[in-house]
Amino acid sequence: MARACVLLWLPALGAQAQDVMGVGTWTIWGTRVTFGQDGAVPGDNAVTAAAGDDRAGEPWASAASMALPLALKAGERVSATFWARAARPETVPVMINGGAPSYAVLASRTVDLTPDWRRITLSGVAPTDLAAGTQFLTLHLGRAPADVLLGPVLFRPGEPDDADMQATFAGFRPAQRVQDVRIPSDPGVVLAGRLRLPGRHGSGPFPVVVLLSGSGPGKRGVFPLVEDRLLAEGIATLDYDKRGVGESTGTFLDTLGLMERDAAAAVAYLRTRPDIDGGRVAFLGLSQGAYVGPAVAARDPAIAAVVMLAGPAGEKGTLFTDDMREKLAKAGIAGDANDRVVAALQALYAARIAEAPPSVVDPARQALIDGCVAGGWSLAQAQAVVAELDTPVVLSMYQAAPNEALAMIRAPVLALYAGRDTVVSTPRTVPQARAALRNNPDATVMELPGLNHGFQHVDTGQPGPLEPAMSAPEALDLVARWLDTHLHPAVPGPAAQGTVIPRRAQ
Repeated sequence: MARACVLLWLPALGAQAQDVMGVGTWTIWGTRVTFGQDGAVPGDNAVTAAAGDDRAGEPWASAASMALPLALKAGERVSATFWARAARPETVPVMINGGAPSYAVLASRTVDLTPDWRRITLSGVAPTDLAAGTQFLTLHLGRAPADVLLGPVLFRPGEPDDADMQATFAGFRPAQRVQDVRIPSDPGVVLAGRLRLPGRHGSGPFPVVVLLSGSGPGKRGVFPLVEDRLLAEGIATLDYDKRGVGESTGTFLDTLGLMERDAAAAVAYLRTRPDIDGGRVAFLGLSQGAYVGPAVAARDPAIAAVVMLAGPAGEKGTLFTDDMREKLAKAGIAGDANDRVVAALQALYAARIAEAPPSVVDPARQALIDGCVAGGWSLAQAQAVVAELDTPVVLSMYQAAPNEALAMIRAPVLALYAGRDTVVSTPRTVPQARAALRNNPDATVMELPGLNHGFQHVDTGQPGPLEPAMSAPEALDLVARWLDTHLHPAVPGPAAQGTVIPRRAQ
C-alpha cells in the first residue's frame, strides 16, 4: 500500500480559533489519505486514513493528529471531542499529548470504533501552563486493520458538557468541504486532485481557481494560505499531483506541453461539476505554472481570470537564450565564448526540433561541449552541463513562447514579480510582460519588492523551505482581493471594497 504524509497547514491558533475544527485540519502520516463527502457526520465531510499493511509494527507508525487551539493554565482541564468510525470494528489508542522531545501525555485511553459514526471525548488536565498549538489530539493507527474515518473535532476548556457539544456540532458549518477527485487526462494518465469547496457560502455553483506549481515533481498543497483565503471569499480551489507523481498515474515528464494538457484536463473536469460555475474558472500559477496557465487561457476564451506569479515572458527562444547568456557569464564564459556556446546550443535544439538523425545531432552536441571547454570549463564540467541541457524538458522551455500566449489572452490578468527573485529575472521580464499584455484592457503587471521567487519574506531569492508559497501578506492580500473582484463581479466582497488595484503599475 502506498505510504504518504499529509501535512495540512494549520489555521491561526488562539482565542479567535473556531469552536469546531474541520477535517482539513487533521494531520495524517504513514498511510494513504482520502477526503470525501459524508452526510452522516457533522459538516458532511470526512477524511479516511487507509488501513496499514504492517499490523505487527509500531502503533505510531501511522497516526492522525490535530493541534489544540487553546492556551491552558496549570491545573486547567481540557476536553477534545471528535467523530470517528472504522470500516469494521477495531480498537485504537488515542491521547492528548505534547510534542517532541518528551511527548508528555495529558490524557490517554483506547477507543472502540465501529462502522457507525461515534462521538468520542477525551479529557485531561494541564500539568503546567501550555501555549496554544503545543498539545495534540492523536490517534495511533499503525496497527489498525481497517480504514479509519475521522470527522470534525471540538476542543473545550473545562469539563465536557454533553448538551453544549450536541448543540455546537449541530450548528457546525465547515469553512471548507474537501474532496479528493480523479481527473482523466491523456490515455493512461489520471490526475489525483483535491477540490476544496467553500462551506459557508451556500451550495454553489462556485467560482474556482486552479492552482499550478512550479517545475519539478509537484504535489498538492503548495498554496495552503491562498486556499484558505479564497475559500473564505466563497471561491473554490483545485490542485493536483503532477502526472506520475504522488497518487497521479502516468509517467512524470515535466515538459510544458504535457503540463498544459493536464491543466486543460483539470478545467474540463471542473466544468462537468454542477457545484462549479464553468464560466468562472481561473488559473493561479507560480513560475512554470505561470506559463502553463496563460498558455491554456490563450486557447480557452472562457477562462475568467489568470494570476501569474513570477511568470516567464519573452519571445520564443529568446527567453531561454537570454537566461542562458546570464548563467554562462556568471559561470565564467563571457564575450565571444558566450556567443559561441549559445549558438551551438541553438544549433543542437534546432536539430532536436527537426528530429534530425544522430549523424546531425551528435556533431551538434559535440560542438556545444567543445564551446564550453573553449570557454574555460573542464571536459567533465562541459559534458555534465550539456547532459542536463539536452533533455525533452529543457527543450520544451527553449520552445516556449510566453509573449505569444499572453498577447492572445482576453481574460483579466494579474502578473506579479518578486524584487529578490533569483530564478526569474524580474528586471528583464517585467518589461516583456507589459509589452505582451499592452492590448489587454484589464492587465496589471507589478513588482513586489523584498520578496523571493516563492513570494515569501526570507533572506534568499530561492523559495523558503519552511513557509508555504505566497506567505508574504502583501502578495496574499493583493491576489485574494483581485480574484474576489474578478470572480464575483456583480457582488464585490468586503475585502474588495474601498480598494483600487491599478490597471498597470509602472
